[in-house]
Amino acid sequence: MGKVVIKIKALPKDTAVDIDRLVSDIKQFLSKYGSVYKSDVQPLAFGLTVIMITLVADEDEGTSKLEDAFPSFKDASLNISEVSRAPDF
Repeated sequence: MGKVVIKIKALPKDTAVDIDRLVSDIKQFLSKYGSVYKSDVQPLAFGLTVIMITLVADEDEGTSKLEDAFPSFKDASLNISEVSRAPDF
């Protein structure tokens, strides 16, 4: 069974949110679907930020369960920006 690398883009729904807390909440939420490999906070525009999360998950699981769960996370809009097969470690 292989692994896939899933890059997820999170856009906070409120500009006044505590980004560090939000990153922590997103990592906890996504940990049910795989291992959070890395996170990166980047400025977007006009005071907005985007959070990029890299998740490593089992290839057999696919992304449908993950995508179906996104609406239940209320503090940010989550979407998958890229999926690729993980190199063997």
